[in-house]
Amino acid sequence: MSTFYKSRSRGFTLIELLVVIAIIGVLVGLLLPAVQQAREAARRSSCGNNLKQIGLAAHSHMDARKALPPATTYGNNSKGVWPQDYVGNGVNSTNANQSKNHVALFLLLPYMEETARFDTIIEDRTNGQTPNDGSITFTGDVKAARETQVNAFSCPSSAVAPMDPHTTRWKQANYSKSNYCANGGPLQVYNFSLSAFPGAASDRTATSLGALCHGKMNKPRDIVDGLSNTLMFGEVGGAHRELATPNANWDEDSDICGVWGGTSGGQNGAPEGVRYVGQNQTLNRGQDTTFGSSHAGIVGFVMADGATTFLPETINFNATGCTSSNYGNDGLPTTKITAAKDPARGVLQKLSCRNDGNAAALPE
Repeated sequence: MSTFYKSRSRGFTLIELLVVIAIIGVLVGLLLPAVQQAREAARRSSCGNNLKQIGLAAHSHMDARKALPPATTYGNNSKGVWPQDYVGNGVNSTNANQSKNHVALFLLLPYMEETARFDTIIEDRTNGQTPNDGSITFTGDVKAARETQVNAFSCPSSAVAPMDPHTTRWKQANYSKSNYCANGGPLQVYNFSLSAFPGAASDRTATSLGALCHGKMNKPRDIVDGLSNTLMFGEVGGAHRELATPNANWDEDSDICGVWGGTSGGQNGAPEGVRYVGQNQTLNRGQDTTFGSSHAGIVGFVMADGATTFLPETINFNATGCTSSNYGNDGLPTTKITAAKDPARGVLQKLSCRNDGNAAALPE
């Protein structure tokens, strides 16, 4: 008599299932940060490419005009525009409105395959329409030209919406944002006056110590410390950080972004398009007068020679001598920032100044 054994199918036990789930969880925990880091590395690479395009455009501008663009243009109908006649007639004409209150990024548009956008905005500004006037309503092609994002001016890591910058404080809702601004140097001065223009003796550009100047186009020879040792453009934006004395007018993260179009005062500090590294403004501090980014621990820059770099937010910093107390009421320096006067200034401040005779190399 033969005996038959009936096999019985065996499923997973609860313990085995929990072990599998635990293994999957560990793998996800290991892989997810790697994926996120890979995505951020790709965004950082894209940001660096944006800065490279801006640097190449600035050098194309220099090839065409024998100088870098001004940090801002400014002026009025009766006294002209600085730099003289940069865009329109500029003197005793409504066309002066075409020339004033532009920032460097806008002036680079023709060198970045954005000539149509540049022309559309310039041609519309013939009736006293200043770019910072929030009461003006723009329509059609002009509205699209102002509000359509310029991809090369936006860092992919930035969480701020394209049309969100300065919606309350600076009334810049008519331009899309920019995550890049010109380097104005280690000092921010608001005491400019058009009453004394024109005349070399009243040159307010003396307070523009960065690679780019207000109302003046610098030539390579003006960057005494060397093109490779001077910051030209850098990242702005990042995360808003609460400070000991926060500014009640800030519009959250949006106020620390910039705009690529007009400014609310080309003759002044123009923080929408020009940033500074003095006055205790370290990198990534989350303020609207200095450089910062959404990248972890680093901020992107393009040097005056066109090379791109990412500086650590822990870069050596000392703003000694970089305060407005060194400057008179007319904005002219009473004691010039020099290597001999302030040898202890930080590496960041030295990199931001083009002509103090105290050049600093990029940190490795």
